[in-house]
Amino acid sequence: MINIKTKIRQTAFNCHYSIEKLNSKKELEMFLSRFREKYISCELVRIGGEGDGGYLHPRILNEISYCYSPGVNDIAYFEKELSNKYKIKSYMADASVEKPPVFDENFKFIPKFLGAHTRNEFITLSDWMSQTTGKSKRNKILQMDIEGYEYDVLIYEDAETLASFSTMTIEFHFLQKLFETNFLKMFSAIFEKIYKNFSICHVHPNNCCGVALLDGIEIPRVIEVTFLRNDLVEKLSNGKAIKLPNILDRKNIEKNDEIIMPKIWWSKDY
Repeated sequence: MINIKTKIRQTAFNCHYSIEKLNSKKELEMFLSRFREKYISCELVRIGGEGDGGYLHPRILNEISYCYSPGVNDIAYFEKELSNKYKIKSYMADASVEKPPVFDENFKFIPKFLGAHTRNEFITLSDWMSQTTGKSKRNKILQMDIEGYEYDVLIYEDAETLASFSTMTIEFHFLQKLFETNFLKMFSAIFEKIYKNFSICHVHPNNCCGVALLDGIEIPRVIEVTFLRNDLVEKLSNGKAIKLPNILDRKNIEKNDEIIMPKIWWSKDY
């Protein structure tokens, strides 16, 4: 016989919510407080189309020469617009496909997965950079959507390597695990590494996978975060109040309900 707690969990799951066991609420609230603290407002532009594959980015693309874009799959809207509008060369990597979905002379592709070692079908971000443009802080951005392997990359690479990029747009997966102590510790450590050189300038929930909820705290299961290197913040910050969703935000999956980023992540008045 199904008890009332099981029924509640099943109903919540069917509505794309998950009720988890929270064993570190104080630590989670500290992480969210740091996220709000590191969030700044700047003017953004949408690159990559109206749906999935489109991202909001600070208005510095006229100063960018290279984009590193692991995780190609079957779309390249972001990279194609960078090429067409800004003549930006994109270094692309994905071992699940033989080539990018469209041809462009500014695409430089390798059939590799990004990971925490360079072996067989994997390559590290730092090795990939060494083979191409190097680690200098010169006109580079990172756009990374690699279905969970972002954690391998961000654990392995040091803060100096990440600081080679003017901006980083990263899709983070499995965030319902933030209710679990060990995942939260790992996730917080990754963000503290990033915070050494970056601030957050945009966050958008991917509406592919719903929201996890417990004790009043909502966590979208997948989010896209855009980071801006701190030496560029003064130049690009507009001093305006943060408001989400941004007017340029769009749903990743049109048929799914929209997810609004919970205020606990970004509102200075929270």
